[in-house]
Amino acid sequence: MKKIILTAVLALGIAFSSNAQSFGYGVLLGGNISGIREDPDELYLGSKFGFQIGAFADYYFSENVFIKGDLFFITKGAKNEATALGVTIFNDINPMYFQLPIVIGYSLNASKDININFSLGGYAAYGIAGKSKTRIKGYAGFDRDETISYFKETNELDYLYLGNNNRFDYGLRFGVGMDVNKLLFLSFDFDLGLANVYNDQYIAKYYSKQNYTLGISLGYRI
Repeated sequence: MKKIILTAVLALGIAFSSNAQSFGYGVLLGGNISGIREDPDELYLGSKFGFQIGAFADYYFSENVFIKGDLFFITKGAKNEATALGVTIFNDINPMYFQLPIVIGYSLNASKDININFSLGGYAAYGIAGKSKTRIKGYAGFDRDETISYFKETNELDYLYLGNNNRFDYGLRFGVGMDVNKLLFLSFDFDLGLANVYNDQYIAKYYSKQNYTLGISLGYRI
């Protein structure tokens, strides 16, 4: 009887340990290159550098198949410079979001300690702050700087396309990366925004903006 009880306790301990090893969480830190796609291309926006910091949790259904969710703070945006008739206009757009991506992935064993990971899923984000900055430089030292909140509603022509943005964003996420013993992670992720973040009720019928971000992150699984 004692042997049966001992064997049952040992089996339960092994099962619990195995299940615990399937679930993990950790922290991540990285940088990104972000931009904004326009249709039609009114501002001719280019990409800019940003960063992300946060935490993640994952669960391995098997040795190779996993689900992973992140929650992090991320900076996105775009910038441009245009010159016409001796006047140069700089635009620098800096929205900041809390973002939640969820992906399904497959881990391919490259060697005893190293795995190559592929993932596909989606993300949802909520804008918490951000500024759109404009600088106009012209003749005879003319220099004008203006700043507007990225999410502010405005009818001023100078800021019509720089404000009036929706706080909610969502899209697809594609990822590839590697890990060492499922402890130290390096990942490359591409977020393709599907939401039209421009929310002016009249102009949004003819004009749209979608975010995109290419990020690299280093993570540690606890």
